[in-house]
Order: sequence, then structure tokens, then C-alpha cells
Amino acid sequence: MYDGIVQTVTLAAGLLGEMVPMMIAGVFLAEVLVALNIAGRIAALSRPLTSFACLREECGTSFLMAFVSPPAASAMLVDFHEKEIISRKELIIAAVMNSFPTVVMHWRYLLPVYIPLLGIPGLIYFVLLMLVGLLKTAFIMVIGRTILTPPQCTPVIMAEEPVVTLREALRTAWTSSKKTLVRLLSITVPTIVLVAFLINAGVFDRLAGLMQGVGAVFPVPPEGFAIIAAQFGSFVAGASVASTLLAAGDMTWQQIVLTLLVGNVLTSVTRSIRWLGSSYVAIFGMRTGTEIMLVSTVLRNGIMVLLVAALAYGFGWG
Repeated sequence: MYDGIVQTVTLAAGLLGEMVPMMIAGVFLAEVLVALNIAGRIAALSRPLTSFACLREECGTSFLMAFVSPPAASAMLVDFHEKEIISRKELIIAAVMNSFPTVVMHWRYLLPVYIPLLGIPGLIYFVLLMLVGLLKTAFIMVIGRTILTPPQCTPVIMAEEPVVTLREALRTAWTSSKKTLVRLLSITVPTIVLVAFLINAGVFDRLAGLMQGVGAVFPVPPEGFAIIAAQFGSFVAGASVASTLLAAGDMTWQQIVLTLLVGNVLTSVTRSIRWLGSSYVAIFGMRTGTEIMLVSTVLRNGIMVLLVAALAYGFGWG
């Protein structure tokens, strides 16, 4: 009992230590950019994307921030929504779009594992993951263009704006960010503690065991289920098992790549549930966070399943 409490507190402290500083930085940076009136100039770098998706330019700032820190990018969107700069629909569309920079930046963790262990098949698997992320982003941009109203660009009379010093901007940003941070932290802290408790209670491990049985409906050879089972532990374990089977000649490289994709789909269920608490709900709140998680997961897995079917039956990889 005592050990379980200690483990939960330790895990929760670690998760909060990773997330909270980035959340604070994201909200504060958003406020500084607004106070200095330069958010639009930075967002201009991603203007083609936001313009096509009918999003306001401020969402472009968050998109660029997602390449550096996804929690900070999400916190920026929440701050923009709190100030009614963007609508709830824009918040959801932009949050799903922000997942693409996150996927791209995974190269720092994935390539040093997959290429040494699997070689060219590992690189092909990574490229396919990037393709899925790109297609998902393109699809959500089309949805945004369909359901959102393009921001009005009405001509305005340029007036002499008072020059805001950095010190004044920092003071204004700190004052205005307090309310958003208090609301975020009041949701984040208890949510992270609950997620840590569920992890230590083995809830996600049992769910992973149930999901392994679902793999039988996919075109995976019997040897491939060892890879999928290992992927529920970690992507490193999955790549290690795949490397062994590939070296032994038990599976072709096409079967290896296909199995890794199937395992990615299955493990995404438990992964998304963990992220539901530690990322989505903790930052966006229960309703909006759940909605973002569902939209993102359904789109990604739907595209991934179509890709698996195309490779297995269209190209004969199965």
C-alpha cells in the first residue's frame, strides 16, 4: 500500500516535471507575443497552412511552437481560446494539426533505433509514419476549410500605436497569463495524479493484453505477433524483436514493416488513453481534450489501416 502510494507520487511528480514548465512557458510566450504585437509576424511563416485551413494566423504560431514543445503549443492554443482570439472549432482543428510537428520531431528517438536494428526497412517504416502524419494533417486542413469561416481581412486605418517596451510586455504577459495558468494547473495536477495511479495499478497493461488479441484480424504472419506484443512494452523492444526475426530469415522485410504498422495501430489505443489524461485533458479540459484525442486517433488509425490494406493486398506485402 505504502509502496504503491510512493510509486504513484514519484511517477506523477516526474510527469508534472516534464509538462508543467512547458505549459507555463507556452502560455507566457503567447502573452508576450500578443503584448508586443508580433504574433502575426511569426505566424506568417505558416500562413499557407493556416490560410488553407481557414485558421487565424495565431494558430500558425502554435504550429511552429509544436516543433519545439507540443505542451507549450497546446497551452498557447488554450490561451488564444480563453481570450476569444480563436473559436472552439479552430482550437480543435489547430490542435490536431499540431500533431504533425510532433510526429516529425520523433526522428530524434525513432531513427537512432530503427536504422541500426533494421536498416533500410527501418527507414521505410519511419517514412511511412511520416506519410500517415502528413495525410492526417492534410485531411484535417480540408475539414477546416470546409467547416470554418475564413477570417475576415478588412482594411484598417493604420494608427500610430504606442511602443511597448519588453519590460512592459513581460509585466502585462505575467499578469494576463495567471488566470489561464491557474485554470490549466487546477485540471492538470489531479489528472496527472490519476493517470499515474492507473499506470501503477496495471490498468494500461491489462488493456494492452486485450488489444494484442485483436491483432488476429490483420494480415500479420504468426511470427509477427511477437513483434506486436513487444511493441506494447516499447518501440525499442518491438524493433529489437523485429531485427532478430529479420536476421534469422523468419520474416521478409515487407512483412516486418507491415507488422510494425499493425502494431502501431494496436498500441495507439492504449497510448491515446494515456495521452488523454496526461496531455489532452490536462491541457484542454475533459470535453475538448477527449474530442481532440478522438478526432486525432480516429484519423490517424483510419489512414494507417488503409495503408496496411494497400500494402498487404495491393502490393502483396502480406
